[in-house]
Amino acid sequence: MITTFLISFLAFVAVMLIMLLVYGVWVHFFDRRNKAKKQHLQSIQNTVQSGGQILSNAHDSALETWLRSRSRTFEQLETLVQRAHSPLTTLRLIGLMLAIFTVVVVLGLLRQTNPLLLPVLAIAIAGTPVLWLSRAANQRHLAFEGKLPEAIDYISRALRAGHSLTSAIGMVGKEFPDPIGHEFKTVFDEIGFGIPFKDAISQLAERVESNDLNFFVISLMIQHETGGNLTELLDGLTKTMRERIKLRGKIRTLSSEGRASTCILGSMPFVIAVILALINPSYISVLWTTPQGQTLILIGAGLITVGFFLLNRITQIKV
Repeated sequence: MITTFLISFLAFVAVMLIMLLVYGVWVHFFDRRNKAKKQHLQSIQNTVQSGGQILSNAHDSALETWLRSRSRTFEQLETLVQRAHSPLTTLRLIGLMLAIFTVVVVLGLLRQTNPLLLPVLAIAIAGTPVLWLSRAANQRHLAFEGKLPEAIDYISRALRAGHSLTSAIGMVGKEFPDPIGHEFKTVFDEIGFGIPFKDAISQLAERVESNDLNFFVISLMIQHETGGNLTELLDGLTKTMRERIKLRGKIRTLSSEGRASTCILGSMPFVIAVILALINPSYISVLWTTPQGQTLILIGAGLITVGFFLLNRITQIKV
């Protein structure tokens, strides 16, 4: 009786969360007035910064402020959302993960899934939004680093033409596409709000987290304090960045065999499972219909995860 009541309650909670999630998605992505308001508030939030921290405003809730001050994980999720340039807020991301977790748990209880497998499966599926954001942040990071030498060249030419450094940064923000144009425009807007140049350029390095950009930021900060020929410094820095990009391309080519092995070996168990399910469903269904099979799935998933991690570490060479 208690089990039936618990399953019914969890099913009710899952349905309510799904309805709220659908409504939130509709309001966020399809309501034009709300979308314009969100974009305006986001632009203000991205530009109004001071001393390395985003200023609190009316758009921030008390819960966000409390979590930001108490939880390191919440700060890391905020940084991830910002690096991915996602329309989701951190609270909405957490709410989405909780909704997915609840739905998976309810479906698992209804199907009487192995109690050892169910939590692992629910956590893994609930973590997919974080993986998606990590992939988006990585793609944005690669796009930024690919255009950074060209942007520094543009700044160097603007300085030779007689423009100031601040106006050159603003010109990069206008002329270059996202993500590099957006980030440099944010720096220009921050300086326009009255934030010191050193703080604004430091925030850029913290948002992007790129080694090449760190060299650029350090060069600007040193030149801003001590003076010197900035154009020659930027030209040398651009040359070094382009050589690093070429070296990374060569390393990626040489490590392509290892990355291909990772994809092939990692996908092989799933491909074989699909083939067996099509040829003889009753033969492979033992894996998810019996406790022993579910335990084997759990062990296999753990071994595959360890293998992915080790092969990924082998094929990733830092330059």
